[in-house]
Amino acid sequence: MRSFVRLSLIGLVILVAIGFALSSNQNQAIDEGIPASVEAGMCLDAGTSLVVDYGSASGKPSEVKCVKNFKGYSWDMFEAAGLTVSGTDKYPVGFVCRIEGFPGEEVEPCAETPGTKNGSWAYFLGTETNSWLYSPIGASTHKVKCGVSEGWRFLLPGESIQTPPRISLKSYGCNN
Repeated sequence: MRSFVRLSLIGLVILVAIGFALSSNQNQAIDEGIPASVEAGMCLDAGTSLVVDYGSASGKPSEVKCVKNFKGYSWDMFEAAGLTVSGTDKYPVGFVCRIEGFPGEEVEPCAETPGTKNGSWAYFLGTETNSWLYSPIGASTHKVKCGVSEGWRFLLPGESIQTPPRISLKSYGCNN
């Protein structure tokens, strides 16, 4: 009798574990199957806001996109948002040289890491206090987090690396 109870309990534990594993895999497949979506403007309820500020002298308007259900690295979020990003010849996905073709090749050839003499892109993350903080992590290694805004600002020679995008942040929850 004791052996029967023991085997029954072991069998029950195995069945529960198998059921849990199948249930978890099913939920993962559903989450991974939902494609990222993009809306114009800052996210209001969920997602990651992507802000691209071309700088004070570019004459180009800023781009602001809300990217929802994106799981991956910041570098790849450009594509999910419908924007093109280019690295350098030396660091093709490690250092942002151009966003949407800006700056042009006549300004920056993008062979090596751009220096401050031609201007360069600076990467910022939004904080809980609705301010921008210069990111110590590059876009190719930073995992996107729902509810955290990401910003890029093209800095002209002489502008401080701490000069953030000119778009104000707004707090929002994250339910995706």
